[in-house]
Amino acid sequence: MKHQNTLAKEQWHAFEKEEIFSELESSEIGIQSAEATARMQFYGENKLPEGKKVTIWQIILHQLLNPLIFILVLAATASILIGEGKDAIFIFLVIFINSALGSYQEYNAEKSASSLQKLMKIKARVKRNGKEMEIPSEEVVPGDIVLLESGMKVPADMRLYDVSGLEIDESFLTGESIAAKKQSGILPKNLGIAERSNMAFAGSTIIKGRGEGIVVCTGIDTQVGKISQDVSESESAKPPLVQRMEKFIKQISILILIISVILGVMLRIQGQDITAIFFFVVALAVSAIPEGLPVALTVALSIATKRMAKRNVIVRRLNSVESLGSCTVIASDKTGTLTVNEQTAKIILLSDGTQYSITGEGYNGEGNVVDTEGKIINANANDELSRIARIAVFANEGTLSKENNKWSYHGDAMDVALLGLSYKLGIDPVKWQTEKKPLGKIPYESERKFSASFCNVNKSVYIGVKGAVETILDFCNQMSLHDEIQAIDKKKILSDAEILAKNGYRVLAFASGEYKDYQKKE
Repeated sequence: MKHQNTLAKEQWHAFEKEEIFSELESSEIGIQSAEATARMQFYGENKLPEGKKVTIWQIILHQLLNPLIFILVLAATASILIGEGKDAIFIFLVIFINSALGSYQEYNAEKSASSLQKLMKIKARVKRNGKEMEIPSEEVVPGDIVLLESGMKVPADMRLYDVSGLEIDESFLTGESIAAKKQSGILPKNLGIAERSNMAFAGSTIIKGRGEGIVVCTGIDTQVGKISQDVSESESAKPPLVQRMEKFIKQISILILIISVILGVMLRIQGQDITAIFFFVVALAVSAIPEGLPVALTVALSIATKRMAKRNVIVRRLNSVESLGSCTVIASDKTGTLTVNEQTAKIILLSDGTQYSITGEGYNGEGNVVDTEGKIINANANDELSRIARIAVFANEGTLSKENNKWSYHGDAMDVALLGLSYKLGIDPVKWQTEKKPLGKIPYESERKFSASFCNVNKSVYIGVKGAVETILDFCNQMSLHDEIQAIDKKKILSDAEILAKNGYRVLAFASGEYKDYQKKE
């Protein structure tokens, strides 16, 4: 058994699978359970190092270690010295409210983050002892054979040797929003992470297809593990708010000190008693301190944190909200645009030139399909819309559903967007996929540039296809025009598609027809 730190430096994408099996002492039937246990003890669990858990007392202490709080404590102490007990009580009350509010907010954030980590624990399908089994991802070790399918998370860095239409979302690692297409052949040595198309990296998500590969790195030795280590070792700068507060406290302290000295000297020259001067100067200093500022800041940051939470962003430290607001430069991907990486169907253009607009944004079914007069249209409006809905639902490998008033989805961006369209056409895709299962499917592959489904309609088998306009047109010789079947006008359709593409739309063509010899070709 070889040490993983050495293996992690190897360029796995440039090796034949036989070389990798030999290097990792494994095979296509996987390793034995006893060997897996030994490797687990040697390499450790397949997870990233967890930071120290923060206790409630540490959170409270963090709230008190604030420059403004120090000044308020000094002010309260001074108030006691000069006999102003009520002022001291008020200041301590301000400190308590500020600390309680900040601690409550940060404690809830820590609990949310902890709960999220528990939910993120995943299972992995592996081959051991020549059999398939499901294990916690933490138990995956180098040499394990892992099976991947749509919807799964990749448990560790893997060298793929068997793939079928496999596409993986690696945006968190490469910055590319488009799913990476995978293959199993060897590649040149000097390639970047994004170009290693025969590798699957820990933490990425399978969008479509299936694959099989051998684990080459786990835990801290994975690509995401290296990033995690770099981040944990980097020194975090003080948030801009803390820097400004420290500067403000320093300035106000110096100003109060200068004024106090000047007043003290002037009063002494006038013959005032030293004790009286001291109490007067202390009272002046206390009155100059903005006791309400810490509470005002905490309340403002708490409101901002609540707003961030509504956007599914957990803020552990209140000061970090202000840090985000202070950003002046954002590094985006090479397109120079910032998006939410979601697609939405916006226009339906029928073969007779009829155009419908689609309202709503994002991965959900909230919105409508409307005609040029603003009238809401559903799939029952005409046969073409009904066929579009059927193809959108069945020639689809994604999922989109609503549970507890929250939309959840998985799959290719285009597939999920089309499921959203089906909802807007008055169709429940989940119900259709359960009750009207297609006879068969042809999944999308980049080489084919289309996907298809076969369905029973009125005791006949119909095929529905969607894909690139040029590809779909090659399949067709007729089109429906004003409820009549006519010869297809490919030139006009290509012209319409080009106009839409120039306006920034991603254009997809739909077609359907009776497939009489389905049984023969099945």
